[in-house]
Amino acid sequence: METTENNQTERRFADKKTLAQRYAVSERTINNWRSAGLLVAIKIRRVLRFDVPACDAALRQHGFTNHL
Repeated sequence: METTENNQTERRFADKKTLAQRYAVSERTINNWRSAGLLVAIKIRRVLRFDVPACDAALRQHGFTNHL
């Protein structure tokens, strides 16, 4: 599933590595933010994916706007 945002085509779901690159942080930081409940993720069996628009909104709400 893809969504259009700001005239760019962007995937709605991303893996941990892609999300870490998006926010210019480490994968460990992504783990910490997920553990703290800041990031929205779904897990199906052994596959973990993050809902990018929901993660963006959650981080904006908590004041992380440098990379969004």
